[in-house]
Amino acid sequence: MQYMLLITQGEWLETGSQNEQQSVMNTLMGWWGRLAAEGKLKGGAQLQAPATATTVVIDHGKSMLLDRPLMEAKEAIGGYGLVDVADLDEAVAIARSYPVPDCKIEVRAVVER
Repeated sequence: MQYMLLITQGEWLETGSQNEQQSVMNTLMGWWGRLAAEGKLKGGAQLQAPATATTVVIDHGKSMLLDRPLMEAKEAIGGYGLVDVADLDEAVAIARSYPVPDCKIEVRAVVER
């Protein structure tokens, strides 16, 4: 079963020194690499800052563009991963092993059709 891991942008990305940022990125690359080597990672990416977002709003068939993220919130999605695992418990275990301490991860099942 596939699950999407939606990962909040960590404070380390905004406030950490270049050395701290590089250290965290190296740790993350190793973590993602292990998931890929185990055949559990099906895709994922880091996202650019929320300030770069464009939102398309469709209201009764008419659309308009907003030059901002969909939601205004203190926390923002910084990246995502798509994992293929046996069940929710395994997906949660992967999320719990995320090596960065200052984030939240939403685990959501993918609708398979």
